[in-house]
Amino acid sequence: MPLKCLLISDDSGIPFYSREFDFEGIDAALLSGLLSAVGTIGKTLFRQDIATITFGENVQPKNTSKIIVISKEFFSIKKQIFFVFFYHGEQKMKQLRQLATTIFMEAKQSFKDRAPETQQLGKMIDRIIELKFNDLKGW
Repeated sequence: MPLKCLLISDDSGIPFYSREFDFEGIDAALLSGLLSAVGTIGKTLFRQDIATITFGENVQPKNTSKIIVISKEFFSIKKQIFFVFFYHGEQKMKQLRQLATTIFMEAKQSFKDRAPETQQLGKMIDRIIELKFNDLKGW
């Protein structure tokens, strides 16, 4: 299974959710801040809602590793939520966008809060993944 990890954060770098984030020596908050910056730069400079960072050189798509950042925006409060997928192989971009949209719509109120109840939010996101996107996960 290609999806290795999912990290959800806002544009200030605060992580809301992480699943299977066990990279030794890398703190989730630090990585969240970096990837939020990547998403913000992509949105500002290139006016794109999706940023993809690919690792490897001259590698077949099925053997590449990628970090895919999909952003969703609250226009009324000028806040962005970043869905960061750590992926290996050929990604299913349509399904990743659907997953990000589904989570965003179902957890919209929690994402608006300054200090959301992360445990409750995590359970909601886990349930969405298990029920609707079980074929994507690799954990």
